[in-house]
Amino acid sequence: MVGYALGCRMRIAVVVNSLKMGGMERVACSLSDAFAKQGHDTHLIYFKDRKVEIKPSNSEVKLHLFNLQKWVLWSGIGCVWMILCRLLNIFFRKSFSIFFAYAEARAFAYKLKKLEQKTGQFDLIIFRGQGTFTHVWPLKDKRFVFVCESTQNKEHFGKSSRHMYSLLFSERRMVCVSEGAKRTLVDLLDSFSISCTSVLTISNPNDYAHILRESVTLTPDVSYHEKPYILGLGRLVPGKNFPLLIDAYCFARQHYGLKQDLVLVGEGKEKEKIKSKIKALGLEECVFLKGQQSNPFPWYKQADLFVLSSKSEGLGMVLIEALACGTRVVATNCPGGVGDIMLGSLSGFLAEQTPESLAQKMMLALEQAPTPNLEADIAKALEQFDEEYIAKKYCDAYLT
Repeated sequence: MVGYALGCRMRIAVVVNSLKMGGMERVACSLSDAFAKQGHDTHLIYFKDRKVEIKPSNSEVKLHLFNLQKWVLWSGIGCVWMILCRLLNIFFRKSFSIFFAYAEARAFAYKLKKLEQKTGQFDLIIFRGQGTFTHVWPLKDKRFVFVCESTQNKEHFGKSSRHMYSLLFSERRMVCVSEGAKRTLVDLLDSFSISCTSVLTISNPNDYAHILRESVTLTPDVSYHEKPYILGLGRLVPGKNFPLLIDAYCFARQHYGLKQDLVLVGEGKEKEKIKSKIKALGLEECVFLKGQQSNPFPWYKQADLFVLSSKSEGLGMVLIEALACGTRVVATNCPGGVGDIMLGSLSGFLAEQTPESLAQKMMLALEQAPTPNLEADIAKALEQFDEEYIAKKYCDAYLT
C-alpha cells in the first residue's frame, strides 16, 4: 500500500463471522471502533444473518451483512455443491467449510465489489479468526490480513492437516494476537513446510475509558449478585474448563475456609454438565450460573476476584478486562497468550491446571495486599493492549 502517512484517512474493513455475544466478536467491534477513532473510514462486515447481540459503539463504523451461505444456496448449483461438500466431509475430517469456501469466496468477492462501487476501494481488510477467513481462503488479495485468535492444533484436520493448512495459510499475511499463539502457528508452518508472506504479533485493542464507564453502569433489568463473589466469565465450553474452577472453588471452601460465592457468567454447550457437577458437589447454595450478559464489566467490577481456568487461550481478553476494572486476577498457566498478560509480579498468580494449585492461587490473591510493584506491573500489562497503540501497529505494518 502506498501513500499512507500519519493522520491520512484510509478505508479499512474488519470482517467477522457473526455479531453474537462472544470474545472474538467483541474484539472485532473494538478494533473497528479503534480505527474509526483514528479518523479512518471503517466498515465492519459479518457473515451470519442472526440476531446482532453486539456492535461497535462508534456510530461512524458502517455495518454490512454478507450472507454468503444464503447467496450460494440461492443458485441451484449451490445446493448441489453443499451436498457434495457434506459427502466429502465424511472422508476428510472437518473439511466441509474448506470445500464449501470455493463457492462462498465467489460470493464474498461479488459482494465486496458491489460494496466498493459505493464506498471506494478498501486499503486494508482484516479477517478476525480462523472460522472467518476459512470462508474466503480461495481468494488471493494483497489487502487481506488473517488474524489467528487462538492457538493452533496441528491435528485438527486429521490426516489431511498438511494439505488443509497449506490452503489456509500459504502465502498469507498472518497476525497472531499473542506471542504464545504465534509460537504455535510458526511451529505448525515449520512442521508442514508452509510459507507465509508474514507472521506478526498484534494484540487485541481495549477502550479502557469505555470499560470503566460500563463497569459502573448498572441496569435495573439485571439482578446482580448481592453477596461477595469470585467470578468466572466466558463461554461454557470444554476449552474454558469451568469444571476445574468449580473443583478448585470446592477445594478452597473445604481446606481454606473460603467464604465468597462463585458466580459464572456465560452460556454454552457444557451448561448442563456444569449444573450437574455443582449439584454433585453440593454447591447449589454458593455457585450460581448467571447466563450471558450484554454488559460483563459490572460483573468484573463487583467481584472480589476473577479466575480464568482455561486449557488454552489465544490471548485471554477477560484477564485484561478484569484488570482494567480494578479486579484481582488468577489464571491457569495455559498455552497461548496468558503469559503475555501475567507479567512481573502478576506471574505469581499463575496456577497449574489442578484444583489444588488453582485454589492456592485464589486464596493468595484474595489475602495478599496490593503492592507498588504489582500496581506497576498491572499498568504495564494494560498499556500494551490500548486501542490507539493497537490501531497504530496495524497501520504501521500494513498501510506504509
